[in-house]
Amino acid sequence: MDKKKKKKNELAHYPRLFFSKLVFKTISWIVFAVLFISLGKKYLGTDILGKIWEFIFGESKSFSQYFLGADDMTEKSTILNYAIVFVAAIVILNILSLLLNRYLWKKDKYIENNNFYLHNKWIFIINSLIHITSAFLLTLSFVSSLTVVLTLLFITFNSLRLFPRQKKRLSPQTESFFSWKNQYVRKITLYSFVVIFVAPLIIGRFQTLHQKVVEGSPEGLFAKAYQDFINSSLTVRRFMGLIAQGNYSLFHWFIMLWFVKGIINERPKEFTNFWTQVNGIEKQVSNFTCYYHYQESWALSNNESINLGDYKYLENSPNFLRKDYLAGDLDTNNYAQRNREVVKYIGFCEEKIKKTPEKNFLNYCLFNEFNSWEDCLRTKRLIKATRK
Repeated sequence: MDKKKKKKNELAHYPRLFFSKLVFKTISWIVFAVLFISLGKKYLGTDILGKIWEFIFGESKSFSQYFLGADDMTEKSTILNYAIVFVAAIVILNILSLLLNRYLWKKDKYIENNNFYLHNKWIFIINSLIHITSAFLLTLSFVSSLTVVLTLLFITFNSLRLFPRQKKRLSPQTESFFSWKNQYVRKITLYSFVVIFVAPLIIGRFQTLHQKVVEGSPEGLFAKAYQDFINSSLTVRRFMGLIAQGNYSLFHWFIMLWFVKGIINERPKEFTNFWTQVNGIEKQVSNFTCYYHYQESWALSNNESINLGDYKYLENSPNFLRKDYLAGDLDTNNYAQRNREVVKYIGFCEEKIKKTPEKNFLNYCLFNEFNSWEDCLRTKRLIKATRK
């Protein structure tokens, strides 16, 4: 009775974990949204970096032109409102993703590795939209210093493992959003910081030089040469004036579009590569089982021990079997017995699992993800509990 109960309950906590993650993520995003909108609107026009610069260096300097909206409070307020729309979109899409993931898992109940469901077409599309929306939100957060700080703190919060995994308890893998684990988050942040902290060193000096030249007080040979250059033509003078007075916050939009384009290009490739690897496992499974049966038949016919140490056989074997052989953890007979059990396990899956994607994924996990025979036994128990 206890054994039967164990079979049924081995992954019974998965739906509860999906729901708890849904609730936790939704609450954390709502708290972030409240802080973002309330503190963001309150300090929207405050140039915090400018105040810090003046406190340290004793001279005034405006950093507003390097943030979205520059000094236009109406535009800044509009950008902040758009950011809240993107937060709402992320919350709704995340709820849809987790609910669909929970529903699909409950239909099967035997696939432990949730990576299979993360690469379901609809879940993958929803998660891709969340990544794109996150890139927009991160860029929009550069509307002021305070909103950037709040966003970076929230990204750090999302990157923490607040609920450590229990060694003996399985936990479904879910996708990370708005986290330092996402490459585009790290790069958008880095390049946007370059716009805010590095660009002023170059552009600020150019603006100071241009202003002195226009006012007729150039200092040094380079300044005088620049004065001669802009005075050479009215068109040149106007063009350099436009550069000096340009809206450098536009750099943030270029960065955002660059990385959104990258996400749109990379995500379909990731989806295709995953299923190419999973469906391509059929050949390896066939090679492994056929070679085993051939060696077993030959050994029986010649009344000799089965030889499973051939390089090509090991090349097509599951990773954990190959490691056992190379480490010498099992003697020849025990190793042959373990291979026989794995071949029977493959046959068991072939018989019980009729859908090709699920069957290929289980075989893919067997050959690439499983660390020991215990993983096979656990999967077999799960299949038996759901396929009676």
